[in-house]
Amino acid sequence: MEREGYVSLWVGGFESKRDLDEYLKIEFTEDGDALPSRLGEDFFIDYYDEDFREAKFFEKPPESLEEALNGFSYDEVIVPAFEGKYKGFLNTAVLLYNFYYEERAEGKKSPLLFVGTIRYK
Repeated sequence: MEREGYVSLWVGGFESKRDLDEYLKIEFTEDGDALPSRLGEDFFIDYYDEDFREAKFFEKPPESLEEALNGFSYDEVIVPAFEGKYKGFLNTAVLLYNFYYEERAEGKKSPLLFVGTIRYK
């Protein structure tokens, strides 16, 4: 759900940047209606503004979540806020800004794991 000043974070593993791009791709019908991306399908998100999405695939996986988040917008706020919230393997991070996600995807198999939502401004 869109909400100004919040950012939601997902992390996970993909085989390639191309796989990540395909996962995040929003397609359109002939009438111009948006069809949800696989991210939207997996996490029951009807709509998010692509202009407020940042995603990165790391060829060399970072050693920590904090290392992965360095360089994203508002990293001076999001790195300390998410510190210690995830300790597993990751080679991908996806952030939706001005978006407040509340976990609803129990049992759904996805290459991404929802980490949390924080206020960034």
